[in-house]
Amino acid sequence: MAAKTKPLPADVVTRQQQYADLGLANATSYTTANALDAALVKEVYKLDPAKYTGKKGVVNVAGAKAEYDFQQPKLSKPATDPTSFTQAVNNYANAIRTLQTIGADNVNKTDLATLNSVARSVRDFDSKDLSENAKLIISNVGDAVDAINAINNQRQAIDTKKNLIQKKDAQGNPLPKGTKVDAKAETAKLTVLQDEYQRLVNTANQTAPKLEESLTRFGLSDIARGIGQPIAQAAKVDTGLEALRGERLFGVGTGTFGGRLNSQITDEQILGDINTARRNEYKSLYDIGTAAVTDLQSQLSTAQAFLADLPTGDRRRTDAQKTIDNITKELSDAQADTLEARNLYENYQPLSGGQATTALTQFRENLRLPEQRTLDQIKEIDPNLFNQIQALSQQYGELATTPLGATTAESTEALRRQTEESIAAQLRLGSQLGAEEQRQYQQAARAAQTARGNIFGVAPAVEEAVTTGLAGEQRLAARLGAAQGFLSSGQTVTDALARDVGLRNALQQSRLGAAAEFAAAGPSAYNMANQRAAQQQALLQQYVGAATQQATPGFQATPSQFNPYAYVNPNAGFLGAQNAAQIYNTLADYQSSTYGAQIGAISRQPSGAEQFGQIATGLSNLIKI
Repeated sequence: MAAKTKPLPADVVTRQQQYADLGLANATSYTTANALDAALVKEVYKLDPAKYTGKKGVVNVAGAKAEYDFQQPKLSKPATDPTSFTQAVNNYANAIRTLQTIGADNVNKTDLATLNSVARSVRDFDSKDLSENAKLIISNVGDAVDAINAINNQRQAIDTKKNLIQKKDAQGNPLPKGTKVDAKAETAKLTVLQDEYQRLVNTANQTAPKLEESLTRFGLSDIARGIGQPIAQAAKVDTGLEALRGERLFGVGTGTFGGRLNSQITDEQILGDINTARRNEYKSLYDIGTAAVTDLQSQLSTAQAFLADLPTGDRRRTDAQKTIDNITKELSDAQADTLEARNLYENYQPLSGGQATTALTQFRENLRLPEQRTLDQIKEIDPNLFNQIQALSQQYGELATTPLGATTAESTEALRRQTEESIAAQLRLGSQLGAEEQRQYQQAARAAQTARGNIFGVAPAVEEAVTTGLAGEQRLAARLGAAQGFLSSGQTVTDALARDVGLRNALQQSRLGAAAEFAAAGPSAYNMANQRAAQQQALLQQYVGAATQQATPGFQATPSQFNPYAYVNPNAGFLGAQNAAQIYNTLADYQSSTYGAQIGAISRQPSGAEQFGQIATGLSNLIKI
């Protein structure tokens, strides 16, 4: 007959059921409460039961469970690595949020490793393109890890101190026998460690919410600088197209003709230059628009990824969506403008008809000099004076270009030629005497011989021949003297021509000088325009200089009265005439003096009778000898 089994206590049966539910598979094989507790600690909590068993064999299940619960992971490591800075920050924020739930003092080594991992993933996205706010987040992600490390280190110090009070080493093993421990002093130290531990825990628990809040402050602009801001390139394309659509047909540039004068280029050259510039501008706008579209597409992708990474209910989702909407609209406009610029470039139609006429007019107006525009202003201000000055300019022009009239009298020049021809004819006779003059010399010689009774033989004939020959030589000397005197008198045809040419040149230079002085300093239309344009430019520079002064902004200078018709020398038109008169007077004085010298020379020449008397006297003296 089998022995009767003593029934188990009710608390043991209840504990068997509870421990079986916890995972203790052979719970029913243990018949005592202490055995059940030891098996639970060992098989389920995976801890050493001896560390939780008291002197009477009672197992501290609550303490073992607390240690077991502490060692269980409470932070979930992300299944995949983050692909964006936003994802990394969100993972870190979730870890900090869980940390607040479990408390900073309940983070074990596994959770600390997880926290370190998610913090490292945030730091991996550090780059120069991030904003200062994002860089601050990166620098602060290690703060939570440092706080948990400090708490764990303090906990280990507390456990070591508790073991020492219980005469155990840091691993919980009994100290060698005979080891003395001042329990009272160590207990006081333990209190200090526990107070510091609690301070660290409180600080970490209070800091966690602030850290979590700072993680939600970064926005889309922190991870992509300038995102959501208007793209300058896109605006430039729109502005450029608007300018090309308007009336400013040559506003895109004028190629190599910008510095030319209107008279130097033809309409065909202008239109060709404008068409080339416009087509090049379309190409430039197309290139700029393509770059802007690429930039906007990149911004849109970044913004969409940022929105997708934000958790549901995040307040930043609204701002991110607005940014996406703005970028989408700007992208659409930029794509439309870029497409228009591309079509205009690839299918460019040269200007024609009214557009070509307008472009030519605008272009040629643009080439007009400032002085030309100023002349129009002066003409509008005082047309009468403008016309008078134009007429005066025409008169000075005619004065400089009209040939000079005659400066000699034909009768005087005829007399001069006759005199020169007569002297030349006498000079051609040489020592030959005229028939009458020879007869007179012969009669004088014969009369002298007859008076002396010497009429026979060859002597009278010789004396007559000598007398006639000597008279011829004297006549030749007289003719040479007359010719030399005429040549040195300055009254020859050549001398008169030289004086006339000099006088004409002097008068012409005087006229040119008067015209030049009028053009340089007189009241010419150009001088008026030039002075007025210079005055306007000076006033503009004065205004700009005054406007740049911060202390006295605006136009502070005192305007001066400006007379656009002022000129340097009011007598410029008459100086040429005065110079011509002086030159003419000098020439007249020279002519009169040379003419007087000639007259004196002629008056001092002996007459024919005087010459005959001198010759006869000489012959008489010779015969007496």
